[in-house]
Amino acid sequence: MTHVRMLAAALLAVLAAAPAVAQENFYAGKSLNLIAGFPPGGGVDGEMRVVSRHFARFIPGNPTIVAKNMPGAGGIVLGNHLYNVAEKDGLTVGMPGRSGFLLSNVVKEKGVNFDLAKFDYVGGAGSTNSILWLRAQTGVDTVADIKNSKREIVLGAWSQRSQNAIVPKVLQKYEGWPFKVVHGYPGTNEVMIAIERGEIDGLYSHEGSIANTRPDLIAGGKLKAVFQTFEDMPNVPIMSEFITNPKEKALLALLNAPSQVGLPLMAPPGIPKDRLDVLRASYAKMVVDKDYREEAEKRGLPVGRAMSGPQLQRLIAENLSSVQEDVLQEYLSYMDDKAK
Repeated sequence: MTHVRMLAAALLAVLAAAPAVAQENFYAGKSLNLIAGFPPGGGVDGEMRVVSRHFARFIPGNPTIVAKNMPGAGGIVLGNHLYNVAEKDGLTVGMPGRSGFLLSNVVKEKGVNFDLAKFDYVGGAGSTNSILWLRAQTGVDTVADIKNSKREIVLGAWSQRSQNAIVPKVLQKYEGWPFKVVHGYPGTNEVMIAIERGEIDGLYSHEGSIANTRPDLIAGGKLKAVFQTFEDMPNVPIMSEFITNPKEKALLALLNAPSQVGLPLMAPPGIPKDRLDVLRASYAKMVVDKDYREEAEKRGLPVGRAMSGPQLQRLIAENLSSVQEDVLQEYLSYMDDKAK
């Protein structure tokens, strides 16, 4: 897969930064606590369990991985524990969660006692590119075609709060594009059926949503990628290339960042640098390992595109640690929420 090769190249710097063997031997004979921020049975717990079975193979010294759960408040309980309670010795790491947790410093909630940008990020799995897919029969193949379209382009979405509903509405407002969003579809399969029937024209969605359910629509040329969130598919423009309004840019960055981040594995802030380097280098090796990826994919977990710890640190600091108040208020307005 192209993105796996790209990942391997991108992580070379992490692997090159691995510390000396004497420092790596810290983990020999130790136990490494790996904690999920959700109860057993869900996707976060599932990914944690798969990592717990593979991670030690790549950590010099092969520590014992102790899998645990610390559910509560959508990952916030674990986030508070990692930030304020856990020892900063490199022997505790956690997966608090995805979107809700990752937006916890932006959409303020009671009980959040951590700074998202200050965790030591080890790496993350499941980063996904978001793409606007349109039926080939619409004749709308490019961004220019959207701008010049004389008719509505109808897109399907899960709910009015979902990313695939809000992003097109933002583009409609700021770019004047003739999008109409129809939400209420239970899932991707129902949207695909509506597209095949000609009831709607397409959807804005994670790359895996279609690839995992109806890859035939892509392979057969019935769906075309018009633009993408970040560079992955060849000859498909990137959203940031045609967005110029600063507020629109900030809003779209907020909306798309959790999908790009995926499911991060993090340590308490301030663990010794040599131990963080070991964990990052070991994770980078694991996420391109054939056995790890096969098990994760078999279990339907979001392997997607992995990200290195430094990449996550930068992305979260830039887009998810805080946003301007007017951007936050507009984000909440699309969710039909009132700012607190």
